[in-house]
Amino acid sequence: MGRVRTSIVWVTVLALAGLCAGAAATTPAQQKSRKSARPDERARGQERLRDVERPVLRVEAKAPAMREIQTQYYRIHTDLDPQLADDLARRMDKMYELYANRLSGFAPAEKLKTVPRFEVYLFRRQQDYLNYAGERMKNTGGVFMSGRNLLASFLGDLGRDSLRRTLQHEAFHQFAHTVISPDTPVWLNEGLAQVFEEGIWTGTQFDLEQVPPRRLRQLRDDMDNQRLIKFETLMAMTPEEWARRLQDDHVSGATQYNQSWAMVYFLVSAPGPDGKPLYRGRLLQLLKLLNEGKGGEAAFREAFGNNLDGFQKRFVDYARKLEATDEATLIENQEVLADLLVELKGRGTTFATVSDLKRAAVKEGYRMHYTRGNLTWQTEPNISIYFADAKRKPFRDDELFFFQRSGAPLPDLVCRYSKDAQLRTRFYTQDGAIKHEVLVEPVMQPARIVGAGRD
Repeated sequence: MGRVRTSIVWVTVLALAGLCAGAAATTPAQQKSRKSARPDERARGQERLRDVERPVLRVEAKAPAMREIQTQYYRIHTDLDPQLADDLARRMDKMYELYANRLSGFAPAEKLKTVPRFEVYLFRRQQDYLNYAGERMKNTGGVFMSGRNLLASFLGDLGRDSLRRTLQHEAFHQFAHTVISPDTPVWLNEGLAQVFEEGIWTGTQFDLEQVPPRRLRQLRDDMDNQRLIKFETLMAMTPEEWARRLQDDHVSGATQYNQSWAMVYFLVSAPGPDGKPLYRGRLLQLLKLLNEGKGGEAAFREAFGNNLDGFQKRFVDYARKLEATDEATLIENQEVLADLLVELKGRGTTFATVSDLKRAAVKEGYRMHYTRGNLTWQTEPNISIYFADAKRKPFRDDELFFFQRSGAPLPDLVCRYSKDAQLRTRFYTQDGAIKHEVLVEPVMQPARIVGAGRD
């Protein structure tokens, strides 16, 4: 009897992906009385309200004017700012080539030539995204719809960096569905998508195998509170079961997403005695078996063996020793300082130099408080470490500085972390609010430097 195939929807979930994060700066005295609502609690309240029947006045929404960008691999329909849209188009082509390179065993050049351009819809407003993808996508930042072989996302108030990560994630689902298998197990599909999601764009290529500090916080919290899911249970989940757990319990949903990322990262990166990746070859074998039509659990057992409990123990041992990568740590440090600058500007305080910012932050003992999904955390008591490199060596005058940019609400914050590369945090105004993005770029000659991070 022929197998009946249903259309699968892969989504990026806002609260679980850390996209609905709140940030606020407090001094030590203010920390004692500070309270905040958790995003998942608000979401649950909204779900209860939607259960009540009430009359609804429906207004026909006017579709935004969309321009079309044809790249080598994508047909992008968008109403985003042209500069941002063109940047996303370039990145998506490079990410596609990275998918194809890393998965060349399933995507030989001859096969890829027969694949038509993938369809992508990128909206400026969330409501236009919902009008297109459906109201049930309200708590998502992006979606791949396999039945229509297209992905959609929006900028809204999520920020440009979040949109970029969402596209790296959802575009993998689109590629994998077409090239590897439409039946890739959900834990593996989501885990691989998140590994690609965390890739850092350098301006010419993506650096993969990044470990962001936020993922480690979630992983350690899950291990400490014994929320990790048994491998056997996770591997047997269908997309429907995955979605149901996500809907019924936001905490479990956060765990299953992040654990899938950690499991795939383990399979990709865990070293053997010779320092080379120990399981990467078996992971490729697993993908090959799936590509040939073998079922998910049977393919895993053939590639890795039947001792799932022993395999999970090795994973947990590895996870407990896992450390954040330097590049991802520096990017988070930049985000913390950027959030602090925006928060203080909102209180009427700005700084002429990074040195002034550092002195004020140390004197006042500022700490940023964040809520991402079910996890709440705050920055280190010693804020000086955010003005230092990943080894906590303070940056010199010419390594961390402000750079004036015409028309920007705040000067760029530039971190020259190596002789070849630097991070540039750019501030921009969107719908009346100050947002920021972090770009990696080649080192440029100093120009219009107005401050430095002296120790």
